[in-house]
Amino acid sequence: MKFKESYASFQEGLRRFEDAMAGTADRVPIVSQMHEFAMKELGIPAREFYTTPELLAVGTLEVQEKYGIDVPVLDYDVYNIEAEALGQPIVYSDTDMPDVDRSRPLIRDRDDLKKIRTPDFDSDGRFAHVVEMNRIFRRLIGGGEVTIRFCAPFSLAANIRGLETLLMDMYTDPDFVRELFDRIVEEVLAPWVLHLKKHFPAVRNISGDDASGSLPIVSPDIIRDWNIPYVLRLRELCGPEVYVPNWVGEKFLKDPEEMLEYKHQVCPGFVEGQDPDVEELGPELYRDFARRKGVPLILGVGAAFMAMSTPQQVRERVRHYVEAGGRGGRFALLLCNLGATTPPENVRAAVETVRECGGG
Repeated sequence: MKFKESYASFQEGLRRFEDAMAGTADRVPIVSQMHEFAMKELGIPAREFYTTPELLAVGTLEVQEKYGIDVPVLDYDVYNIEAEALGQPIVYSDTDMPDVDRSRPLIRDRDDLKKIRTPDFDSDGRFAHVVEMNRIFRRLIGGGEVTIRFCAPFSLAANIRGLETLLMDMYTDPDFVRELFDRIVEEVLAPWVLHLKKHFPAVRNISGDDASGSLPIVSPDIIRDWNIPYVLRLRELCGPEVYVPNWVGEKFLKDPEEMLEYKHQVCPGFVEGQDPDVEELGPELYRDFARRKGVPLILGVGAAFMAMSTPQQVRERVRHYVEAGGRGGRFALLLCNLGATTPPENVRAAVETVRECGGG
């Protein structure tokens, strides 16, 4: 497959995003997570796509540029990387993104905690692939700020212990869970993040992905007592570049701002809201919260909505979010986790709408 040797055109989008976060952009920038969409668009088998750093890095840029995405985002099966290197079995196929084998959790009892040790980041699992992907990505866009990703503590614990078992452990054996989380943070995640910072010393954004740490999978009490303390511990060990932005589920609470306050503790640099929360609660709630905190706002149009809606429905929602969040504000629009089944015409509709209604 023939790719370009440079994607320096993304420098304009990176500048637009920086300006948007300061409130001075010419229009709202578009950010997108789209590795599964890119894999399908390029016709590359999943097993090859997710294990070949150059294919994933270059292929993602190729598709993001083709569809007019402003901000280059390097995303992949983030939740598997640390777990796989520790010995958690991963299921690979030619058609779907890799996933942990949930029938064979790595941590079955207390004795298995010894399996959680600091990996060799140069040889274990795909750690070296992640470093190489980021290096290729930066070179092809001509440098600049690109977010580095890792699996946040709660989601990693859920992937190697089993989500339901982990939740039960929190009530039946909290000492075991504390040791599990301590080992995950101290032995794996903190050394991994510091390793990434050594390779990319100028990085300003190191994002922990934590979909499992969201409502209604967990309760507000679990977020407060388990999720937040270990993210804050990581920030203490590794620096303020580390944050977790993607908890969702505030629509389930009588007071949604309780969840927004929790999110602000682990992601103080900006506020992120995603569908279906934003659809149900309205983008104005997030805009007003972000303005009170004095931080930028990122609103995400949901993956399920993008996959199942008509282009006209996409246009209407994007226009609403841009008009609510973008007029005179510090704002970016996120297309969340575009999948292999997302119709290309819906991606085009979203991008065209942002460019038409501006919002800058």
